[in-house]
Amino acid sequence: MKKLLLVGPKGSGKLTIANFLEDNRDLPLKKVASIVYHQKTIIVPDSYLESPWMHKHIIALQQSATCALFLQPITATRRSYPPNFSKVFRIPIYGVVTYYQAYKTDALLQAQNQLKDCGIKKIDLILDLSSDDEKKKIKQLF
Repeated sequence: MKKLLLVGPKGSGKLTIANFLEDNRDLPLKKVASIVYHQKTIIVPDSYLESPWMHKHIIALQQSATCALFLQPITATRRSYPPNFSKVFRIPIYGVVTYYQAYKTDALLQAQNQLKDCGIKKIDLILDLSSDDEKKKIKQLF
């Protein structure tokens, strides 16, 4: 079974994407402070990304995943990922910028640059988390 590793800072949409992929519309997944393994997804808490000593745990999770989504919310103003962080992974990494309903071009450029600074060569998806039609694009990635 394919598993998708969801990595991103607070507000990046990890839980929204996991609920969509897991088809949990009646009983949505809840946010917890530890790594959560589901049938199709592995959710990394944002606190793991914020703590440098927890980065090794995120890296180790690639053993359980087919690929990873590195999520970057348009609203983030500070750096979310360490420089070149994505380059230590041996599974495919997809860069996804997330937003709700609308964004400004300069905020989009900043989010894209943050993903590129972490080693992602191209942004694979700019995703409106408020749209189920948009979220279907994730299924096409993996």
